[in-house]
Amino acid sequence: MTIWGRIRTPFNCLAGSILPGGRITMFTVIGTCTVDLFVSNLAGMPRSEGDEFTVDSLVFHDEPLRTSLGGNGANSAYALARLGAAVELVGGLGEDHLGDWMASQLEDAGVGMGSVKRYPGTGTATTLILSDREQNRLAFHHEGANRAVDGSSIGSTLVRGSDMLLLTSYSIMPGLRPYGAVELFREARQSGTRTAVDIGPAIGEPAHLEELRPLLALTNYFICNEHELAVCTGGVELAAGMAAILECGAGCVVIKRGAEGAVVLERDGIAASSIGGPTHVPGFPVEVQTTVGAGDSFNAGFLLAIQEGSTAEQGGRFGNAVAATVVSTSDRPLDALSREVVSRLIGPS
Repeated sequence: MTIWGRIRTPFNCLAGSILPGGRITMFTVIGTCTVDLFVSNLAGMPRSEGDEFTVDSLVFHDEPLRTSLGGNGANSAYALARLGAAVELVGGLGEDHLGDWMASQLEDAGVGMGSVKRYPGTGTATTLILSDREQNRLAFHHEGANRAVDGSSIGSTLVRGSDMLLLTSYSIMPGLRPYGAVELFREARQSGTRTAVDIGPAIGEPAHLEELRPLLALTNYFICNEHELAVCTGGVELAAGMAAILECGAGCVVIKRGAEGAVVLERDGIAASSIGGPTHVPGFPVEVQTTVGAGDSFNAGFLLAIQEGSTAEQGGRFGNAVAATVVSTSDRPLDALSREVVSRLIGPS
């Protein structure tokens, strides 16, 4: 029996808010929308010598520039749509050709875009990634319209009517830190909407435990990777860091560990003393082609399984399989996602 054998309710019977046009929303995803630009297989990294056309500063490359959907919010919403979930994205795009391209990619996948605002005079966020043949990398990031997203970007009707609210990109969404996010989660809690937050990436001004306490008291699922947890909790070891998150009120902690899979820890009851030990959920052995979008696709798979009745451990297994499908696909990896492909990877249990 696969993970799906224990799901209590089939997907097409799940409740959700009905938006204009009759659309049913099971998930609302809040997060960054970024166009990723990849220049790969460089003979060497360029060096500035005062002129753009010198032996050192001009580097030829055989592979063409690739454009890819990016950003934690956009990736998670796209993955959910590919897996068959009804999902609405909340985010920001510029009024430029990159914003047009990204909107069309998401719409074609079935992502609801009614809450993605276009900001005039602001560019769409971009990340340019250069990598050479030795896999050395340089990245150049423009925050663009992501900085403009704040609490006013999210409609109360959408929050109250969704079954699951996922807030991603917490550390790089200044318009939501910390009070905007807390108010959103408080409204979700009052309406019975389950909440999840991914605090990554740990860059700029990473999230720390003291800031997160009010949010954690309203969080059902807390998600990040091992490095982000260590930064958040002051460098304590894994189990202690996970327990600290639960002691602040979160219902379940999920730590993503790449090829090693995931670790989950949840409350067995109301009291902090009822917290048990972490459970390791092994990953799937695949040949890695890319790591872009792996964590975001894990979030999508994990929360979709949870929404359909799985335990946290089962959800971690399905999330691992979704992430493994993405990292083992070299070209447009998120497009490789489907229920059938992921279920084949999981196989019978």
